[in-house]
Amino acid sequence: MDNSLEMMIPIVSVVGSFVMIIAVVWLISRGKQRTAQYRAEVQMKMIERFGSASEFTQFLESPAGKQFLNEPRRSTRERALGGMRTGIILLFIGLGFAFAYFSERDPGWFIPAFIMIGLGIGFLVSSAVSWKMAKEWDSTQAQ
Repeated sequence: MDNSLEMMIPIVSVVGSFVMIIAVVWLISRGKQRTAQYRAEVQMKMIERFGSASEFTQFLESPAGKQFLNEPRRSTRERALGGMRTGIILLFIGLGFAFAYFSERDPGWFIPAFIMIGLGIGFLVSSAVSWKMAKEWDSTQAQ
């Protein structure tokens, strides 16, 4: 009886991992779908408020109309700060794994430490480069 339960552990863990990944992807896509649906409903209500096609055309040609129809985008600053936040979190998780590696002398902690520290540094470098490029583009567009 114990042998059959031990054989079920790998099967349940593999199936559970796939189910979790599918659930996370489904939840994220469902959230994006709801956001797009809500935005379309707001746009339709806004279109219904205009009395004539000429009023609607004038609104669409205005800067407010163009902003209304464009999907809201995160600013470069928000994206760079998000990358820095992710990099710092991954870096500290990697440092935690490295601490476990050095304190326990268990080589099983080295690989996750190496991966997490590398990812953290990669995110930090990426956000720093993005920040610098965005500042350069902003200065060239201002001229």
